Amino acid sequence: MNLLALCRDANGNIIKRIPMDGALQNPVMQIFSDQEAAFRAGRPNEVAFDGDWNPDDDEILVLDSTAEADAMVAAASGNVLALPAISTANFGGESIKALFVGVNAGGGLRLLVQRFTAAQILGRNVLAVIANNNQFSRITDPAFNLATSLTCIIEGGQIKFESYHKLRAVFDVVEFFAAATDDDIDDFAGHASIAIADVPALKELVTQTERKLIHKLASSGVLDAHTPQQIQARAIATGLAVNLANGQIVFPADKQEIRRLLRFLDDSLYQAPLSGLRYVTNSKRAI
Repeated sequence: MNLLALCRDANGNIIKRIPMDGALQNPVMQIFSDQEAAFRAGRPNEVAFDGDWNPDDDEILVLDSTAEADAMVAAASGNVLALPAISTANFGGESIKALFVGVNAGGGLRLLVQRFTAAQILGRNVLAVIANNNQFSRITDPAFNLATSLTCIIEGGQIKFESYHKLRAVFDVVEFFAAATDDDIDDFAGHASIAIADVPALKELVTQTERKLIHKLASSGVLDAHTPQQIQARAIATGLAVNLANGQIVFPADKQEIRRLLRFLDDSLYQAPLSGLRYVTNSKRAI
């Protein structure tokens, strides 16, 4: 069993091995094995992640492997001893983002990945003590703690996880939170189905929330799939007023009304069928 580290330097990502003596191999492997069991326990359902919702208690989120994850798999399945070793003398300067081990089972390799933070490093300048010969002594060499849980499992070309917040601290998955640039807003405003009276004012008014929604709408093609008249009729059914002029959806000038319209177009604004109340949802899992 090899303990590997995903590090980042000025040139990008680099994978290094963390040398361990024989006495440490089995305990470390047992920790990762126990954490995998805890990660999977009670979660039989794997659901594709689209950036919009949190998993239920019985679900694991799944997305396609990234270039970083693929590089980790390649490193773990290759000649690990050829990888550069972590610098124990400069452990705190290695910029470690994740620790991981590879497990071969059932003909395939899977990686068990822990997020790594600076808080886990116990350096010479940290006053930490250990028991030695029935008394406590100060740590004089760099040391570190393992995390208490897995961040994700990489297997079969997929990344399986439960917390997007923790995952994005390890991998570059920013596309799920991509926000529209000013040029993107210009393109969006030029769509034949919408009318925006003052595009520069809209750019000043919208926050990251609205920019992310605009980016998603531009990517989804919802304005191409539905006519303004269809959108207006369905909006009215949920209690949202959508105004048309010359066959185009007129964007409101009020920030809150803009956000409501964008959320409706993104299918994240709905009216409860029993109470009649309108809600914003971040859980858009299809049934």
